[in-house]
Amino acid sequence: MMRRVAVCAVAAGLCHGAAAQSPRAADSLLESGRLERAESLYYAAARARPHDPVARWALGRYLAARGAQRVAMTLFEESLKFGGRPSLVNAELAPLYLGFGEYRALLALSPTPLTAAERERAAWLEAHPTRLVAPDSILAASYRDAGDSGYVGRLPIRVNGRTVDALVDPGTRGVVLSDSTATLLRVRRFGAAARAGGHVPGPAAADSLAIGRLTLTNMPITIGPGARPAIIGLDVLARLAPTFDAPGSRVTLRVSGSVAALPGTAAVLATLVRPSDWLVSQAGGWASLRSPQVGRLLRGRRWTLDAKRGELILE
Repeated sequence: MMRRVAVCAVAAGLCHGAAAQSPRAADSLLESGRLERAESLYYAAARARPHDPVARWALGRYLAARGAQRVAMTLFEESLKFGGRPSLVNAELAPLYLGFGEYRALLALSPTPLTAAERERAAWLEAHPTRLVAPDSILAASYRDAGDSGYVGRLPIRVNGRTVDALVDPGTRGVVLSDSTATLLRVRRFGAAARAGGHVPGPAAADSLAIGRLTLTNMPITIGPGARPAIIGLDVLARLAPTFDAPGSRVTLRVSGSVAALPGTAAVLATLVRPSDWLVSQAGGWASLRSPQVGRLLRGRRWTLDAKRGELILE
C-alpha cells in the first residue's frame, strides 16, 4: 500500500516567508483512492495561488506520480522560481533530470542532492549524452514470467554487447547490475568505485544497453551488491509504453512512449508511481505491483503500461 506522505513537515519548510496552505487534504484523498477529487484540489490550489511554491510543488509531485513527468519538471522549476526551498525541490528534480538526460541541468542544481560520484557521472554523461537508437517505432523483445514473487517478469538485456538475464522490478529505478556482473561486462565506474579498482557499489554507465533491437548508448546504471545479476526498473520500460505478453513470450516497446487505440474489452486501472514502488488502483486505495494479488491478476494476461496517462491496461 502507498506510504503516507509526510506533507505537513515538508510543506512547512518549503517556503521562505509566510506559511502556505498545506496540500494534505489532496494527499489524503489521493491515498484513499479518490483520484479525481484529489486531482481537482491540486489544480485548484495551483490556480488560486499561482505564485505559491508549495502549491506548484504539490501539483508537480502528483503529476510526476501519474506519469506527466515533463510537466512536473516545469512545475518544480517554477516552485524554485517562486521561493521554494532548493534542498527539497532539487531532490524531486534530480531523478527527472537524470531520466530525461538533462545532465547540464542536473549538474546545475544547488545545493546538489547528488553524491560526488553521481556528479562525476553526470559530468561524463553531459559530455557523452545518452542516445536511443531503434530501427522501427514499434519493436518486440523476448520476455517471460519472472517465476519470482515481487517481480513482473524477466528479459534478456545486452550490456556492452554481452547478454545478461534481468528481472523487471517495480521497486527499482534504473538498471542495477551486481558487482560481479558489472566487473565482467566492464562498465564505466565513477568516484570511489573507479579509484578502488571497481569493487565498490555506486553509480556507473554502460557504453550500450540493448533490449531486443532497441539500444541506449551511454546509459546511466547503478552497481549494487546482491545475488541478482541484473535488475531493470519498470520505469526504464515504462518510457516505451510496453505491452507485456508472458503467454506470447514477448514485450512490445513503443519508441514514442504513446499507446494507440485500446481493445474494446480492455480494463483500465489508474497507476501511481512512488520512489520505491509502482501502485495500481483498487477499491479503497492502492495496491503494489509487487503484491501477490496484483501478480495473480497480471500473470498469464497481456497488459500494457501507459505511463504517460498513468494507466495500466488489462486485455
